[in-house]
Amino acid sequence: MCQDKILIETMGYIKKEANLSTVENNTIPNTLVLESLHPYPDYHGKNLPDKSTPRSLFLIVNKDYSFEEIARIIKKIKGEFDFDFNASQGNIYFKTTSYSCIRIKYLKSFTFLPELQRMFQNEGIRFAKQKSINSTGVIVIKKHFYIDEIEEGIYRDIDESSKFYIDLPAALPWDEFKEQVHNIKNNLENSDFDAAQGVFYRKSGIVEVVRLYTCEGEFEKVQRIRKMFIDQINKKQ
Repeated sequence: MCQDKILIETMGYIKKEANLSTVENNTIPNTLVLESLHPYPDYHGKNLPDKSTPRSLFLIVNKDYSFEEIARIIKKIKGEFDFDFNASQGNIYFKTTSYSCIRIKYLKSFTFLPELQRMFQNEGIRFAKQKSINSTGVIVIKKHFYIDEIEEGIYRDIDESSKFYIDLPAALPWDEFKEQVHNIKNNLENSDFDAAQGVFYRKSGIVEVVRLYTCEGEFEKVQRIRKMFIDQINKKQ
């Protein structure tokens, strides 16, 4: 593994599947907020997020706001809000409907949520009306990445050391990606990891990646998973 850090700040998106359910309490009345109770559903190790705090929250908005508009509002609110949080613009796709959303992470308590919602409202954001949802959806989150290239084609998240990113030589259709993850898990001795699709936007062009959530010290497993993905892609070419 390379010892010289190559730090990269870039943009891109993550695409993953998760079960989402309506947050019934600690929200502004008649606004729709969804929560992913298991943000890394295929990982069951010891370094999962604390169950006592909100995991990934999704403030469902009533129209498509641009990435730049949401980013400017987030920057303003972060300078005024008393508590730490991370926010990104995204979309959620269910079988029969889709929603635009603002994904919230690292909020320490649900009791801070109504105030945060009001601050978004004060900036002109309007939320969708509350409804009961408990279903699996495909989530696409546009976000910033701050990563360390620890080996060619393998990156580690600076802020979350359990997250790794591996680059791939080709884009994979969503169904094929899920099939490849299933095959790798069936052929890997230690298959305790969660995978999501992603993209980095770099000067040289789009980089297709897989986000892996696993234990910090399992770098050899990350290397093995990358090789297995590449082998499967090469077999189909």
